[in-house]
Amino acid sequence: MLFCPFCGEAFEGLRECPEHELALLPIDRLPRASGKVEVVQFFVDPRLGRGPVLLGAALVLVGFAAPFARARATSASALEVALDGAHNLWLTPFAAIVLLLILWLRRSQSALRGARLAVLGLALAASLPLFYTARRIEIMAALNTAEIHWAWGVFAMLGGLALAALGSLRLGGDGGASSKLGSAR
Repeated sequence: MLFCPFCGEAFEGLRECPEHELALLPIDRLPRASGKVEVVQFFVDPRLGRGPVLLGAALVLVGFAAPFARARATSASALEVALDGAHNLWLTPFAAIVLLLILWLRRSQSALRGARLAVLGLALAASLPLFYTARRIEIMAALNTAEIHWAWGVFAMLGGLALAALGSLRLGGDGGASSKLGSAR
C-alpha cells in the first residue's frame, strides 16, 4: 500500500495518485504534521492569546453600564445616553458581544488566527461611536454653558477596546514564529 503525500489516501497497485498526479509514498515517508493542534475547551480560557480580547470585551460591557459623564449634579451611564437618543452608542456593546461570540465559536489556534483582522476591525470600529457621542455631548454642553466631566465608564470602554485591538495581534498565539525566525538567522 502506498499513500498520496497530499491527501493521505491509500492506493494499492498504483505508483501515482489518480487525483493529484503525485508519486505515492510508503507510510513511513509521508510528511508529518509540524505540531499538535491546540484547542481551547473552556470559553474563558485565556490561552492562545484570548485573554486580552476577553478582558477587553468584558471591560466594554461593564463600562457601558457604569457612569459615563457627569454634568452639575447629574450623572449618566452610556446605557442611559444610548436610551436617551444617542443610538449610535449601541454599536459599542454590540461589538463587544460579537467579540465574545467570535471567541465562543473559534476555539482552535488556526481559527483564532483567522479572526485577527475581524477582532481588530471590531475593536477599532466600536471606538468611533464613543468618540462621536463624546464630541456631541461636549458641543451641547458648551452651547448650554455646562461643564462635562467624563466618568470612569468611558475610560473602561476605551481601555477595553484598546486592549482587544492590541490582543488581536496575538490572537491564536504566535505559533513559535519568533523561535523560527531566531533559528533562521
